Amino acid sequence: MSKKYINRILMIWVFLMIVSALLGRASIASDNGGASADFLNIGIGARAASLGGAFTTLAAGPNAGHWNPAGLGGFESMEASLSHMSWYQDINFDALGFALPVSNKIAVSLNAAYLDYGTIEGYDINDIPTGEVGSTFDMAVGVSAGYQLSENFSVGLGAKYINISIADVRASALAVDLGALFRRENLLIGAALSNLGEKLQFESTEENLPLNLRGGLAYYPFGPAFGVALEVENRFYGDLILKNGYEFAYLDRYFLRAGFNYFPEQEERKLGQSLSFGAGALLGPAQFDYTFTPQVEFTSESLHRFSLTFQFGQ
Repeated sequence: MSKKYINRILMIWVFLMIVSALLGRASIASDNGGASADFLNIGIGARAASLGGAFTTLAAGPNAGHWNPAGLGGFESMEASLSHMSWYQDINFDALGFALPVSNKIAVSLNAAYLDYGTIEGYDINDIPTGEVGSTFDMAVGVSAGYQLSENFSVGLGAKYINISIADVRASALAVDLGALFRRENLLIGAALSNLGEKLQFESTEENLPLNLRGGLAYYPFGPAFGVALEVENRFYGDLILKNGYEFAYLDRYFLRAGFNYFPEQEERKLGQSLSFGAGALLGPAQFDYTFTPQVEFTSESLHRFSLTFQFGQ
């Protein structure tokens, strides 16, 4: 595929996204009541968030286990990452990741994500306080591996254990993630199927996991100084999402980013939501990333996300 043809596709896509932003509404997608464990849809890493979650093709290292395990294929350094997001009220989301190369073609990662709902007060049917409810949290722990089949193509597989506690009522399930990634010069094309597994069992009730399929591309038309990522995500129990991310790099050390999501199936229209902005800096063996998401619709609050990635042996 020629560079001229790819640039033309990107220009058309960007034009459509600008029109969507002006005429359309971009907001947090709902699952329409069809799935549980929605925290699995929370993107891990501030860089990924600032690119609108268009990260299936760009994921590598510690967070590849969440986005696309194929991004581990051919990964050559040992890295650890820590991500934090303060949500509305006193809800916090934290994630840890560790990636380790096994050979020049294979790398593995360990990942953990924890959503803490904070203190929740209980009330009876007469609206009388009954004290704090029991332990309420969402958690996932997983291991992933990527294998580089050839110079340009990698595949990946991940497995995770999911545990949810709602006022001491618990449910757990096992799930797998599958991924593929193609790299050629300045072009990356990737796809991932996430959260394929058994249902969560809440006493007598069963809930589906938030199964989703993502695919997209990333392209650097002028080399590493500027990149654009485009992605489509189909949530089997929710909405279709179009994701866009743009990244500018200065001296390969300082980064500015922006992202935008559009939900074509939603009817109401409003400008300005589901935009994200971020920055990052590479400081020796450590990289710090920050993302700001203004006025998330269902809370009317802004979100701040922080990530720190550390590379060992540098």
